[in-house]
Amino acid sequence: MKWHESIKVKLMGFFLFVSLIFLLFLVTSLSMLKDSQVEKNALEQARLSTIDIVSDLKKTQSKMEENTIVLASLTAEKFSGNRLNTTVILAFMNAMSNNDISSGGVWFEPYLLNPAKKSGSIFFNKEKDKKFILMDDYNFSGTRSYREMEFYVLGKKMRKGETFWTKVYTDPSTHIRMITVVSPIYVNKKFLGVASIDMKVGYDEVNIGSSDNRYMMVLDRSGKLVVQSSLIATIIDKSNTNQFNKSKTEALTKIVNEGIKKHRVKSLTHYKNEIVKLSNDSFEIDSKDALKIVGILHSSSKTMVAETYFLKKDPILKTDTVIALFYFPDTGMTLVVGMPKKEILSKINKNYDMIIWITLFTTIVVALLGYLLLHRYFVAPLEKINKQIQEDYGMLECTDSGEIGELVNNLNFRTLALEDAQKREKGEMKKRLINEKLLLQQSKMAAMGEMMDAVAHQWKQPLNALSMYSDIVKSDFRDGEVDQAYMDEFSQNIQIQIEHMVSTLDEFRSFFRPSKTEEDFTISDIVKSVLFLTKDEFMKNRITIEVESHKNIEVFGSKNEFKHLILNIINNAKDAFNDNNIKERRFITIRLLEEKGRDKIEIEDNAGGIPQSILADIFKANVTTKAEGKGTGIGLYMSMQIADKFNAKLLVDNRNNGACFSIVF
Repeated sequence: MKWHESIKVKLMGFFLFVSLIFLLFLVTSLSMLKDSQVEKNALEQARLSTIDIVSDLKKTQSKMEENTIVLASLTAEKFSGNRLNTTVILAFMNAMSNNDISSGGVWFEPYLLNPAKKSGSIFFNKEKDKKFILMDDYNFSGTRSYREMEFYVLGKKMRKGETFWTKVYTDPSTHIRMITVVSPIYVNKKFLGVASIDMKVGYDEVNIGSSDNRYMMVLDRSGKLVVQSSLIATIIDKSNTNQFNKSKTEALTKIVNEGIKKHRVKSLTHYKNEIVKLSNDSFEIDSKDALKIVGILHSSSKTMVAETYFLKKDPILKTDTVIALFYFPDTGMTLVVGMPKKEILSKINKNYDMIIWITLFTTIVVALLGYLLLHRYFVAPLEKINKQIQEDYGMLECTDSGEIGELVNNLNFRTLALEDAQKREKGEMKKRLINEKLLLQQSKMAAMGEMMDAVAHQWKQPLNALSMYSDIVKSDFRDGEVDQAYMDEFSQNIQIQIEHMVSTLDEFRSFFRPSKTEEDFTISDIVKSVLFLTKDEFMKNRITIEVESHKNIEVFGSKNEFKHLILNIINNAKDAFNDNNIKERRFITIRLLEEKGRDKIEIEDNAGGIPQSILADIFKANVTTKAEGKGTGIGLYMSMQIADKFNAKLLVDNRNNGACFSIVF
């Protein structure tokens, strides 16, 4: 047995294979779990890192919206007879504690504040001492009216008590970069105008919890910067501080824009008129911006949505980064947080490595224990049983009470059964050999009877000649013609007839003499011997035998047994001619040839062939084509047995209105 065929090696290989499959499955599963945890952990880290800024943003948003609503309500309350008590409004503006507010105002419908003047507005601006003052000279550049500006058009769309945030813009009068919260002013359901509070959006870097390896920024609905951490300054376009430098931030900008677009409500067809009206009413709102505004107005959710993305070679941190986006659907603003992926994964990788090592160690221990247990309870008993089988063929011993013990018991029962079967088989073999000898003897006796008839027929001619010679010598002696020359010729003729009879008798005796001697012989010699004894018999039955020798075939074995094989076949052909009453020319052709590299003997006749119904069983014992009482069915069966002794196959098929027997070596 080769080493790789050992059951121990196979068990070790099995456990190694199972362990590797298990480890591969586990590593794959953990990797997938790790990837899913990266996003979850990154989002959680982003939440923790930005919890203060998000809280501050929400507080600022709430306070700005609350102040704007109060300003709208106070204006509606103090407006009377086309006049507004600006002292009360100014006092309210100064009372606000929000340092981010830079200005505010109320903006009326045409001729409402002053019947003689179409535009009517009150604008308050914060001075350096952080006090608000009333600006009487608020001017617009060009011929545009504030009622065509975004803040007024959006405020006019709101219901009482509602607010809306504009995008970042630069005020045309103060030239301050700001973002505005607006709320409508209603008196008895009549729209009077819009109240607005402006929050300055400075270009300076604002600390919102940033560090050397993180950055944060807030973007309005159009993607303009509202506030940013110090690292963002490295990617701001110096020519337009509202935008990023595209050459530096193409990948980052793509992620941010895709994240923002994903959470915008897509306007349906029935909002088309509303979108067109918005873009027509304000020169600051194009069709794309109008689409965004309508999406915010009709958003069904006001809950902040958070998502994470992964960016390779972040232009700001110069490494692979996790980008966390927090989208506020009620304002359209987005908080962007960038953190190094390595930092996010550090804890996960540590836990992941620990799990892998623990799993690897556990797998090795379990595999080793499994192997040892299987060796003790499975391999060792089998080795013991195998050793017993190699040393002794007797009954096996086993102390196992499980399946192996049951197997040993079954093997012992099988051994007893085999011993009994062997005894029976020996008896049956002995009987079979005796029967075969009897069958062979019967076959020989039947053949001997036919051969005796053939010998008798062959002896009849020389005996007749001897009788005739006897009469002739008597007559010639009376006539005085007998002399020495006459006697010499007479003796020679007598000797010829006697030698013919002796040779016939010797051939007959050798044919039926039991011989166990095996020797090399040629098939052509066997054919000649058989035909020598049977030629007169076949001539008497008008049968012509032709021999076609294309190959000198030599075999090793008993010559007499092979003679019986040939004799059985040609005698069957002779009987078939007579049984079938063949009138036409009768012939038997014996061919010695080579076919497909194998020696072959063919014996073909035209005696009508073998009935198809028994063709497949023709070589079985007691199967015959002859009438009852004329055949025993032994000849061809014995012929097949003889062919087997020569490692040859005896075959038969019907062809050319006869049968063809083939002996293939």
